[in-house]
Amino acid sequence: MRKLTGVCTIIGVYMMIFGAVSLPGSLFHTKLGWPLLPNLLLLDVIATVLVFIVGYFVKSPSFYDPYWSVQTWIFYLFVLIEYGNWNVGSVLVFAVLTFYSVRLTVHFFIGFDDLQYVDWRYRMLRQKAGKNFQLVSFFGIHMMPTLLVYLASVPFFLYAENWAFHPLDIIGLSVMVAAVTVEMVADLQMKKWRATRSSREEVGEVGLWKYSRHPNYLGEISFWFGGALLLLAHLDHWYWMAGAIAILVLFLVVSIPMIEKNFLTYKPDYPEYQRRTHMLLILPLKGGKKNP
Repeated sequence: MRKLTGVCTIIGVYMMIFGAVSLPGSLFHTKLGWPLLPNLLLLDVIATVLVFIVGYFVKSPSFYDPYWSVQTWIFYLFVLIEYGNWNVGSVLVFAVLTFYSVRLTVHFFIGFDDLQYVDWRYRMLRQKAGKNFQLVSFFGIHMMPTLLVYLASVPFFLYAENWAFHPLDIIGLSVMVAAVTVEMVADLQMKKWRATRSSREEVGEVGLWKYSRHPNYLGEISFWFGGALLLLAHLDHWYWMAGAIAILVLFLVVSIPMIEKNFLTYKPDYPEYQRRTHMLLILPLKGGKKNP
């Protein structure tokens, strides 16, 4: 019951927040003639601030976690409705974004307990930051991911605003679908493996995890590069690939080192796993087969 209450609360609050920002967003467009991207950026920042405030009062920065998976979908739909650019390409992009958002949001809620749920990384940051944690939370946990995802989402927003379908778009859409599928398969394989293990000290070398230490992250990164490939037919906007590159840097510099450092504290076989298994790419083991 606590989990159901928490899920319903998060969904309800998110709906109210996005509903609240959509009205001024529409007015900025129709009455003031604001350009698309600055308008969306302002709405995105306002929504993030509101989510942060609610998370502060429920005492859980993880209240923000689903925002990563829904912000692009919500604002893409907003642009489609506002600009009315319904065509084969924009509908296909919307369908793939829906696939991505539903999968990632469901994955979050599977591991969610109640409104007091806090990701282990945030607990670690709280210990390190001490009394400055709310500043770290606002800028590091909330605003930085919002801005990175916004940058990586710009190709989608431009598509929803005025682009028509181009055969080259199939390349980006295919990469996006494959990326979400890799994430989904990797998460299901790890979930099934964990259900059969009682010790958290073991290394889960199962399925895709035999050949990549982070196949789920590979899928996430590839999804945003798939979105960037929508620029292939619009090379005058090539610089918006910066968003996908920024997300790659985030995972390589922050997310992966943080989680691997944590694994090294309680998984004695993890150094050997690091030695023989590629960090991201799904490739044959380095140096041959696993040692007996």
